Formats: sequence, structure tokens, C-alpha cells
Amino acid sequence: MVRQTGGTRKFHDAAMPRLRLVSARRIALLSPLVLSLLACGGKPEAGSEDSSPQADAQGRIVLTEVQLKNLGITQVAATAATVVPITGLPAHITAPLAASTEVTVPYAGVVTQVLVDEGSQVQRGQPMLRVQSRELVTLQAELARARAEAGVAQQQARRDAVLFKEGLIAQARTQESRARAAIARASVAQASLQLTQLRPSTRGAPGEFELLAPQAGRVLHRAVKPGQALAALASAFTLMTGDGLDVEFNIPLALRDAVQPGLAVELPAGARAKVMAVGGDADAGAQGLRVRAQVQAASALLPGQQLEASLHLPAPVGAVVVPASALLQQGEHHVVYVRQGQAWHGVVVHLLGGDARSAVIVGDGVHAGVNVAASGGNLLKTLAPVE
Repeated sequence: MVRQTGGTRKFHDAAMPRLRLVSARRIALLSPLVLSLLACGGKPEAGSEDSSPQADAQGRIVLTEVQLKNLGITQVAATAATVVPITGLPAHITAPLAASTEVTVPYAGVVTQVLVDEGSQVQRGQPMLRVQSRELVTLQAELARARAEAGVAQQQARRDAVLFKEGLIAQARTQESRARAAIARASVAQASLQLTQLRPSTRGAPGEFELLAPQAGRVLHRAVKPGQALAALASAFTLMTGDGLDVEFNIPLALRDAVQPGLAVELPAGARAKVMAVGGDADAGAQGLRVRAQVQAASALLPGQQLEASLHLPAPVGAVVVPASALLQQGEHHVVYVRQGQAWHGVVVHLLGGDARSAVIVGDGVHAGVNVAASGGNLLKTLAPVE
């Protein structure tokens, strides 16, 4: 979820690992030992609880380096966050939207021969498929008739032009013959245009044609086989130019204002992508917003592949990165223990996002350079609990 509070965006990452907390019973059993270790530097003695350090009114507790070592409390400096990873987004790889073409069969017929297969490189105008079609026979007859009619109309127009010059016919007749000739030429052009994506086969049966590649590229998908009956405009091949692929995924609707074209997306095996488009309406099934990114290195990916994506959002001002182990669950909130001099105290923070190793957080007093408890935070929580 995203909320705007004090100029800082707060994100909820469902993919963040659930932090394990020490049970109350275990803490109760450990408390005497913890107090003893604090009091005697590692050797428990009777009555040492009375001399152990206690949290002050501000919830701070002072621990020496020896005590930190004995309790297994390690610390690490928080670093400034530049991005907020939103992990675990289900995604799938698709053919590139701008660099793929569906090659369709213009006329119904039966496949007689498949000339290229998936993975083949083709050039523009290269035959890809042979199809026998009754519609082609009809089209060829219409083209022949249109050419004949165009020839007759053109001759008539030339004769009428001569007769008009000699004053033997009216100008209206000349204009009429010119119009018929223009219509006949248009019919020829239209019939010829319908044959631009195919070529009549000279070696096959009457009505057989070759489907030609409309552009150069690689055959990504083949949808036909010999003997298959095809309807008009049925898809036969998918062509792809270049090596790029698209990755599509949904994001929570609450993130729509934070996601813009150009943001980075991480994929498994080190592949990276860049957001190209963000949907303008919600997906009815997933109740999310569709996002399409372009894969920059697609050598290990295939169209149709299912995977998980990680979207990198811009980090708000004041956000820092800490180890995921530094976060302690407290009700609906998270707590991080921060060191100031020799004193430690817990701070309630807002989790923006992260992954299995690190978390991006914001909180009062938690800034870049401050030391946080990377391990042993649960022990600090027993000594200096956050109210």
C-alpha cells in the first residue's frame, strides 16, 4: 500500500520475508542468563541481576563492547537508499510489442507445404508457406478481367479524345470515357494489391500460392502444419526482429502514481528490463495495474516464460537501507534498534520495501551512517522494549 505522510511514500511489500520473533516463554527463560551476562561480562553469578544495566526513562540502555560481544549483538551502518525494491511480482515474457509481426493467410485454403520453421531467419519477400485456395483462382480471374476491362476503357478514352479534338463528339462523352478508364485502372490496382503478400506457385496445382514474409526477422512461432485447413486471415507465423523481449506484470493499484516509464526492473539470472508503458485501467481479475517493460538482455529468456520480477521505485528522501535481520515485528509495525554513543534504543520505522537480504525503511532518528543492530535485536527488545 502507498500512503503520503510528511512527504514520504510508504510502501507495503508483500514479498518481504516474515521476521522470526523469540517467543515470550523463551525470552522469560533467557532473561536471567541475559542479565547475568550483562552484569559479569560473560560469567553468570548469583544476584547479578541487581547490578545489571537497566533502560532509562527514554527507553535507552547502555552496553559495553564486551557485553555486546557476549550477547552476540552485531551492528552495521545504515546507508542511504536510492531505490525501493518491490519484489515477488508475478510476470511473464512476451514477444516484443513494437518488433513482432503476425503473418496471416489472406485467403482460405489448405496448407500444402511449410517452408520455414520456428527459429528460422527469413528475409523480406521470402516464401514461408504454400497454400492451395479456391479463392486465389477467383482472384486471378478477377484480376485478368480487370486488366482486360482497363485496356478496353483506356483505348476508348484515347479514341474519344481524338474525336473530341475533331469536333465529332461532345466533351461530356470524353469525360465519361476518361472516368471509366480511371475506374478500371483502380480495379486493377486493387486486385494486384491483394496479391502483394503472396505469389502464385508455378510448380503446384492451380490455385496454389506462396505466402511471403512481410519483413526480415526470426520466426518466433509457427501455427500451421501440412494438411491444415485455414480460414481467411488465420495467423500462420509470428515474426520478431531483434533480440529484445517484453515482460508484463501487475502492480498494486496504490503504486500507480509512483510507477513511470524508465524505472528499472530486475529479473532472475541477472536480466534487467526497463518500464516502457503503464496501463490506464485496472486489470479486472487481478485488481492491479498492468505494466510492460522491455528486457535489455534476453538471451536466457523465452516468450511464454513465467517468473518473478522486482520493480525498483525511487526512494523518498530520508529512506535508508538496513539488513532485513535488523527489523523486529511489533504488532502491525516494525522496530529497529539504533545506537547513539554507548546507548541503544528502539525506533518504530515504516517498511517501504526490500528483498530477502535488505530492507528500505524510514523512521525518526534513523539516517544514513547510524548504527543499527543487525543481529541480537530481540535481546535488546527484552532489555529496552519499545512502548
